[in-house]
Amino acid sequence: MTFENLTVLWWMAAIPPLALVAMLIAWRRDRRLGKRYGEERLYAPFSEVMSTGRFIAKAVCFTAGAALLVVALGRPVVKHGWTEFPHGKVDVITLVDVSRSMAVPDYKDKLAETDYPEGRRLDMARHLILTDIVPSLNYNRLGVVTYSGTAMPLAFLTDDMLAMNWMLRRAVTMGSVPGEGSEMDKAFELALMLFDLDSSPDHRKVIVLFSDGGNDADPLVMHQIVNELQERNIELVVVGLGKPIPSPIPIALLSEADRARYHGQEFYEHEGQVVTSRLEANSLLLLRNMTGGRYVQVTDPSDFSIGRLISSVEVTYKQGKEELFPYALMGGFVFLFLTLLIPRTSRRLVRER
Repeated sequence: MTFENLTVLWWMAAIPPLALVAMLIAWRRDRRLGKRYGEERLYAPFSEVMSTGRFIAKAVCFTAGAALLVVALGRPVVKHGWTEFPHGKVDVITLVDVSRSMAVPDYKDKLAETDYPEGRRLDMARHLILTDIVPSLNYNRLGVVTYSGTAMPLAFLTDDMLAMNWMLRRAVTMGSVPGEGSEMDKAFELALMLFDLDSSPDHRKVIVLFSDGGNDADPLVMHQIVNELQERNIELVVVGLGKPIPSPIPIALLSEADRARYHGQEFYEHEGQVVTSRLEANSLLLLRNMTGGRYVQVTDPSDFSIGRLISSVEVTYKQGKEELFPYALMGGFVFLFLTLLIPRTSRRLVRER
């Protein structure tokens, strides 16, 4: 047995002298009160005078109770040599573009029988995260950053995949990030901040970018980000979404605010011209080449598999342990309760009187 808070056990040294002093004070007080009534041999047959043995019993119970409470504060644990729990060492952050171009329904036929029958590029990104990345990262951690004109952290690094599942289905939506365009550099900068905040130095770090290639970031800033990714040994997986054929952006598939703003229009327009969008594969391939990462162009959900892209996922194993402080806490309260229950005199003596 070991203790998680070993320094607390030093308090044990103070318990016996304190209990002894308390017992002596109570014993002397009881005797002093008795003498006020007269001689003990005269009033003892008609009074419930506590014996020295009962004082000692109360002191022992009080000492044992206090000692067990201190033991509980020390958090005793028993380690199980054959009980192991997997503990992941891979931290993944997904960057998801939620700009208007991600509303193009390039995957309507591929996602018709899924939870996202509208088949937008953003729908494919959510589908891949929910059905491939989340199930593949058991015991590891996942974070999510969405971006458009700026970037927002939707989820810090966590291994709570149930909460992640709930968040991905409800918060990764069109227009969930303010601003115009696709500022990819801000998403990368935020991802690096999340790694600095929550990721251990010995953890493997991976960024998975879901984008159709649109990028309004300053090339100089992107070059600095690429250098930082290389210096920090952060792996990059680039997922290209969409078709290389230009397609208009349906107003009906944009955010609620955009639908109200452009009510009556079928497609998104800028300065009277219908805006079209296609997969800008060259910009994504350039990013892949600069970072030495991987690139996947998704035409079907089966094209993407995090297990293939992140090879040899490391998993360590921790020795299991059982917390014993509840038993010590319960024992402490039992002894303290016994201290109160010990009577002043025996029942036999009371019956004789």
